[in-house]
Amino acid sequence: MVDKLKFLKGKVKEYIKFNIIGISNFIVSQIFYITLFMVFKFNYIVAYTITSILSICAAYFLNSKFTFKSENYSAKKFSLSVLVYIFEYILNMGIIIFLVKTFNINEIIAPLIAPVFSTPPVFFLMRLVIKNKNT
Repeated sequence: MVDKLKFLKGKVKEYIKFNIIGISNFIVSQIFYITLFMVFKFNYIVAYTITSILSICAAYFLNSKFTFKSENYSAKKFSLSVLVYIFEYILNMGIIIFLVKTFNINEIIAPLIAPVFSTPPVFFLMRLVIKNKNT
């Protein structure tokens, strides 16, 4: 029983770290996006694309090192991480459309709610990718 509690406590800590890194990464990437778009006058699509690429890279390395305590970086793990974040984007978009169309939730508020539902599966997928010793 004690071992199960330690195991559960470790998973909760990982989940909290995952969320802290995610929120921090989101804030930094939004500041970077706004800087590219408003200060340097990049096209918004180009600015968003650059920001997304950097954000995905940062998320992979930060979660590997700090959330899941892995230093085993590989191109395969990075590629799988990109797929996880593409999955997250599609899932969030589906949730946002569902919230707007079904519950008439404001288009600005819906993207703030979507991560509540998408974060748990993304956490487990990222954990599976990063902790897998075969990748």
